[in-house]
Amino acid sequence: MQYDFAVIGGDRRQIYLANDLKNRRYRVIVYGVEDQDLDLGCRRGESLSEAVRNAECIIGPVVFSKDREFVTSDSDGVVLRVEELLEEMKKGQSLFGGCISEDIVKRCREKEVEVYDFMKMDDVAIFNAIATAEGAIVKAMELKPVNLHGSRCLVLGYGRCGRVLARKLKGLDAAVTVCARNAAARSESEASGFASMDFGDLLRHIVRFDYIFNTVPSVVLRYQELKRLAKDACIVDIASAPGGADPEAVKELQVQYYLCPSLPGIYAPKSSGIRLAEKILELKGRMEYETGK
Repeated sequence: MQYDFAVIGGDRRQIYLANDLKNRRYRVIVYGVEDQDLDLGCRRGESLSEAVRNAECIIGPVVFSKDREFVTSDSDGVVLRVEELLEEMKKGQSLFGGCISEDIVKRCREKEVEVYDFMKMDDVAIFNAIATAEGAIVKAMELKPVNLHGSRCLVLGYGRCGRVLARKLKGLDAAVTVCARNAAARSESEASGFASMDFGDLLRHIVRFDYIFNTVPSVVLRYQELKRLAKDACIVDIASAPGGADPEAVKELQVQYYLCPSLPGIYAPKSSGIRLAEKILELKGRMEYETGK
């Protein structure tokens, strides 16, 4: 292979990922990646085919594809078809990315291509939750001319992102309440010093909050909940698309609602990109050890 890594699509995380690999003296080709801040030593591919055919490892975005048809990319004027990428891949290559759909994984396995999904790796997912939580807090501070200190914050969901976000809000001296369906999750949140409620209590209590942070990837904020919001309340939704609020109700009620995908790529692209590069090299080293290369 002419290159060790082909970095395909994505956001600014891919720039810093590619730069870090190049700085470690790996051979890197990129396609569908923004040129701004990209190391001059990284080869700019002329086509998706050139990049994929000539690299040992293909690195896609943290959200590999939003529609299973195109590889996610912030680069203007570049079309990255999933089908074209899969057709160009061959036995012995490896594909890295996040949230890779099962049909893409199946196609890769049929071609004897190894697939590594970042979001199925606990250490990467936790680091991603940290960057997401910090980004959500920055976004919230941009939206309202008030301190988070002393504000009443509601966190919907208590998974990875919910846990990290609640802790960081508490660190800013916000008054944090966690809303979770699972009784054990509510007990855990209370043990960490948060108030808690069940989703059955949401309609009655949502009016009390200045900020609502949603981490649940399904609709939990319907018309009746949104209508009960405090006048100046805003919702920062960090769940996967389409988010946790009824879009028609948001529009009708003119709610201050902000769906915020890919926050690590906006607010912490360098930290996130370098962390991904480190994980890829860890996995590559393990592969080489196991295969005796």
